[in-house]
Amino acid sequence: MSSQINKELWNLWSELWNGNLSIADEIIAPNFVAHFAPAGTSPAEVRGPEGMKQWIGGAFAAFTDASFTTTVGPLVDEDLVAGRWVFRATYQGGMPGASPTAVGKHVEYAGMDLFRVEAGKIVEYWLCSDLLHLFQQVGMIPS
Repeated sequence: MSSQINKELWNLWSELWNGNLSIADEIIAPNFVAHFAPAGTSPAEVRGPEGMKQWIGGAFAAFTDASFTTTVGPLVDEDLVAGRWVFRATYQGGMPGASPTAVGKHVEYAGMDLFRVEAGKIVEYWLCSDLLHLFQQVGMIPS
């Protein structure tokens, strides 16, 4: 795959994270696996396009006006694509352990994504995000 094609895949990946869940079937391979540190009720792995759609949909359920913005990248090295992003949204409630007073609060946190591409689709994904900062903003953890 060319560097330019993999950069375009990052743009489609961003669309997915900005709520266009239907694009998952187009860009995520059937044997896809996502790896991340489990937090709360979130799993340590998600598999396939359907798993990713469910996971993103569940994560977005607690927020309105959610948006992911790329701040660095995409950086491409052969079959690997990486970038840094910022998530901004309004918390609407529903996260276990969050403070009821956080409802309606604007939240923001950052992270980095790294994914591996095979035959034009994402087959593996690693997430590193500052969930501690998000959890502090919604009152799950003292600041």
